[in-house]
Amino acid sequence: MRIWRLLTLVAVLTGVMTGPVFSADTVKVFRYDGSLQCGMGQAVPLDEMAKELTAVNIKVLSSERSVVSGFIIALCGALTGIANVYEIAKDDLPRIPADRQGVKRFQPWIYDGPSIEVAKYDGSLQCEMGRPVSLDEMEKELRAADIAVQAKAKKTDGIQHPQMCGASTGMMNVYRIKTSDLEKARVLGFVLYIEGISVARDRRGSNVAMRP
Repeated sequence: MRIWRLLTLVAVLTGVMTGPVFSADTVKVFRYDGSLQCGMGQAVPLDEMAKELTAVNIKVLSSERSVVSGFIIALCGALTGIANVYEIAKDDLPRIPADRQGVKRFQPWIYDGPSIEVAKYDGSLQCEMGRPVSLDEMEKELRAADIAVQAKAKKTDGIQHPQMCGASTGMMNVYRIKTSDLEKARVLGFVLYIEGISVARDRRGSNVAMRP
């Protein structure tokens, strides 16, 4: 009996120390649950909203309700900021359902971490046309807006561009910044960047591009 209790204690401590294991092959997506301030609107339950994903054979690995930090104004009838968040396989991102205008109904959830990556095309064109903007030169735009750059790199947008002189090379200048600076970066024309996926939709209605 004492040995059994000891083994149980070891197993519990191991689980506490290691914690949950998250795969690099998964990503979280979200949509506002529909609740509005001052008790207006009706929140859609997690299970009900998840049906939109499972209907297109996207397996929901986990789900939770969370609040989008910042970006929400205090006004009756405005969004509460409460969102339904789902963890799915990264490869399932391109299959997320879209509305009639082609807007993806779920967006990447980037609010858990202290930092994110934003990007802007560097201007390079195929056949060595165009003038590529260097990382250092473009970084000045961010610093002028009091946005601190933690890291920077040249990366592709993950999209298959037509092989044609004058077409985009797909090369982007990518910068890691604080999550709280995302809106300031968007004003400057930067978009949220996820490795291998160019998320060129902001909350004001740009387009979305995801790797097939």
